[in-house]
Amino acid sequence: MSYSFPAEKFSIARDELIQPHPDGQHAALEAALIECRVGLHRMNRSKLDSTTRSQIFTLEGFMDSTGFSEADGDSAWTVRLKGLSDQERSDIFRLVDELANFFASQEA
Repeated sequence: MSYSFPAEKFSIARDELIQPHPDGQHAALEAALIECRVGLHRMNRSKLDSTTRSQIFTLEGFMDSTGFSEADGDSAWTVRLKGLSDQERSDIFRLVDELANFFASQEA
């Protein structure tokens, strides 16, 4: 299976998290997670090892906005991302970085 598409999307996501965003850190997180979501769309995960599947599952947990409501013109997802702790933001960066490296290594 080719992982070039998720490798590209996760590389973009990592760049989004590294570069300052004019609308703030939550906007960088949102842009990065959109790239991750696109990179994971329709991926057959059954061929991935359990560690990688677990990392994806954890990352998708951060993407879940269930239980959050729109507020002050922000989407539920934006409200969720604005409320993340420093540790959660660090976890997201680590997961995106590790998955970007994994997908890139599968193309080498």
